[in-house]
Amino acid sequence: MPNRTIHPLDERRTVRDWLIAGAWSEPADDLHEVLTADGSPWGPDGRWVLTNGPDVAPLKRRLYARRPLQRDQDLPEVVEGGPVSYTGPTGITHEDHWRRVHTAADGLVDWSDFCFTPEYRLALAACVLEVDQAERRVLRLACTGPTLLYVGGECVSADDTVTYMEPAERAVEVRLPSGTTPIVVASWQVAFRECRQVLRLRVDGLPVRVVMPSPGADERVAAIADQVLDTIAAPIWGDTSGEVPLTGPLGAALRVGWHDRTARLRLDDHGTARLSLASAAEAAHEAGNASALSTGEVTLRVALDDDRSPVFRELPVAVLPREYRAEPVGEPARWRGELLAHAAGIPASAAELARAELDPTAVVRAENLDRALWMIDNRADCADFEAVGLMNLWHRVPADRWPPGLRDTVRTALTGFKYWIDQPGLDAMCYFTENHQLVWHTAEILAGEAFTDEVFPNTGWTGAAHAEHGRELVREWIARKLAGGFSEFDSNAYLAIDTLALTSLVEFCADTALVEMAAGLLDKLLFMLAANSWRGVHGSAHGRSYVQTLRSSRLEETAPIMWVVWGVGALNNAVLPATVLATARRCRVPDAVRAAARSIPEEWLGRQRNAGTYRFHHDLLSRPYESNCVIYKTPDAMLSCVEDYRSGLPGLQEHIWGATLGPETQIFVTHPANAAVHSSARPGAWTGNRILPRARQHHDTVLALYRIPADDPMGHTHAWFPLSHTDEWVQTGDWIAARRGDGYVALATDGGVRITAAGPDANAELRPVGPGRAWVCTIGRRATDGSFGDFVAALGRPEWTADSVTYRTRHGSVLALDWTGPFTVDGRAADLDADGRVAPAHHIDNPLCRVHEGDTEMTITVGDLTHVIDLRHGRKVVTE
Repeated sequence: MPNRTIHPLDERRTVRDWLIAGAWSEPADDLHEVLTADGSPWGPDGRWVLTNGPDVAPLKRRLYARRPLQRDQDLPEVVEGGPVSYTGPTGITHEDHWRRVHTAADGLVDWSDFCFTPEYRLALAACVLEVDQAERRVLRLACTGPTLLYVGGECVSADDTVTYMEPAERAVEVRLPSGTTPIVVASWQVAFRECRQVLRLRVDGLPVRVVMPSPGADERVAAIADQVLDTIAAPIWGDTSGEVPLTGPLGAALRVGWHDRTARLRLDDHGTARLSLASAAEAAHEAGNASALSTGEVTLRVALDDDRSPVFRELPVAVLPREYRAEPVGEPARWRGELLAHAAGIPASAAELARAELDPTAVVRAENLDRALWMIDNRADCADFEAVGLMNLWHRVPADRWPPGLRDTVRTALTGFKYWIDQPGLDAMCYFTENHQLVWHTAEILAGEAFTDEVFPNTGWTGAAHAEHGRELVREWIARKLAGGFSEFDSNAYLAIDTLALTSLVEFCADTALVEMAAGLLDKLLFMLAANSWRGVHGSAHGRSYVQTLRSSRLEETAPIMWVVWGVGALNNAVLPATVLATARRCRVPDAVRAAARSIPEEWLGRQRNAGTYRFHHDLLSRPYESNCVIYKTPDAMLSCVEDYRSGLPGLQEHIWGATLGPETQIFVTHPANAAVHSSARPGAWTGNRILPRARQHHDTVLALYRIPADDPMGHTHAWFPLSHTDEWVQTGDWIAARRGDGYVALATDGGVRITAAGPDANAELRPVGPGRAWVCTIGRRATDGSFGDFVAALGRPEWTADSVTYRTRHGSVLALDWTGPFTVDGRAADLDADGRVAPAHHIDNPLCRVHEGDTEMTITVGDLTHVIDLRHGRKVVTE
């Protein structure tokens, strides 16, 4: 039949093909009607909830009651490409056109976004259901915010439920007449930072067919195109060449679009074609702010090259930064120069800091401060990072090298800013994560000291009062981290932000005692980065991470810091922390810390315990935190695990364990909460776990157990194992093993794995053939395990049960793990000492440093080099 396409429900009876419009934004200009902008921010109706997604649902329902979706209005005709006009709660009429989407495997229509300032968001989704015989069906609509559900033009359900990340499902029984019935869903959200705006529709009862009215479409051609497109793959998610391979049925003619470009390709006799994208340099030099990392990722829209078929699939691919080093080349002066030259070419405030250092005559370019000033003036989330960047620029660049008026503009922005939750203002800036706390206090100190006698109009305080307010808060923050470590342990995103703030304090703070504390903590932080990374890859377990950095270490925000400090890592867009470090005068990275990064013995085994207590008015939690990480590395591979970390509880952004053989050869397993790979899904497909596993590590081997409830939205675990970034690989029994260079990795689960052959995760995702509730991962190397074939032959077979795994390693140790008992090695509980009592946990215990709980000093020893950090007072700093 012409002018339409047809689509089945999936195996869970989910509608996968939709027409959508929006999301449209409207100003959230009524917050003052429900919240008080000054006074105490605390209490059940306090403004603190604006910055915390899980706690904001009651406020969102109050806002929806004030500005609900308008129920009685004419709905647009459901036809692809047709005009859409929709009036929002404030009376604004929004215009768009219906556009087609095919959902990911989770079945979610996803308008999610990270919104730096508060805003209302509205969206529409539509499909048409077709039945031959009139019959009743149950529509199960799952959403994260209020909705109106229209069936055949009649509103049959209105719901005001709000959730944070996982959609809530509501059911309505309807009668579908013979023929076609349009379904329209209106979706509402109000965004405070990460905004999860999704919906899913399932149809209970006998199957129905989804019909998409589409002018010019041919039902048969589009159905065949759907079948072909379900086999198309981009088998390499990212590399540095800008050349993307596509695979699929031999001879298939494809039309591929990205940005404003279109290419026509024909798959060859091997079922392969190559697509040339933008150069790596072109993709890497995008404007951004201090906290946003450009990934170079491009979404390819792949269709059959036939105008009668409007269906398509989307495949994300990435052009990765070319500059990566596994080994240092040259000396620190060279690394510093390379970093500054790179940063100078990225349009942001860091570029002006780098230019000022490279060229003593350079004048600040106002356009490179536009984004930072916009964020500060609009109190956008992450504006605290920008404020610290501008304070560095303020101090580093003399007044005569600023264009007329720009310095005054910066001064006005900084003195008019809000620096903590207890100060007036309704905004959704994040104050309560560990890294933001430090950056806020740093920004307040530096601005207050720079403009000490000025009155800051937001509070009416002088700069001196602001500086003292910040000093009091940061003093306690640093003391707690010096003694116990970080809750966002080894984050490959936020360790960099901590570096930005600590370096800025050392450089510009007027309080000598605080300068010394900050210098000591910075030394400790950089040593932890050195100890817990491998060949420029921050390959440890992480308290918080993002999907792109787990797929390629070239995108880690810690990568430029490693480059400038010890000559390995990568140069990407996250350059503000590294640029601040590169332009420092007081900060001197200790020789022992630099040497620690170059220390890769034949076998390294390290442990690290971070522990402390959350404080509600700072963290929005009131409980202890603790992480116990193991880091094992050799010259050819690395394996890391955070052991027994909140096992069986909901996850967020934690990276629990992983093996590393190269910047893109990172192997790990997650229990996905959904199919999303963006930062507004926490957890997502590859970042975090819906339910945290129980994982333990013994030297070069990790055992991990996962719980998958019967009603789990995804119903499986999966492994990221990028086969295209290995030199060879093999499957045998329950194992899949691979080699890169002289490093080996092997991964097993009961029944083995199936390699995903098509779609966005082709050649990288492994799905368990069996239950997938237990996994074993081990690494090796040619020097100790012989050839790759010898390594594979020695793997043996784990013993699996429903909730346990036992494995005899190739070294002869028998490891056993279940959900309730102790982790045992050769029958002995690994957490007990030789006397049968619970063994003490060291804060740091590795070949270069050992710190017992309660120690007041930390000594790093690398050969003849020694560096001592006072864990109460930091270290002395030469300030002249």
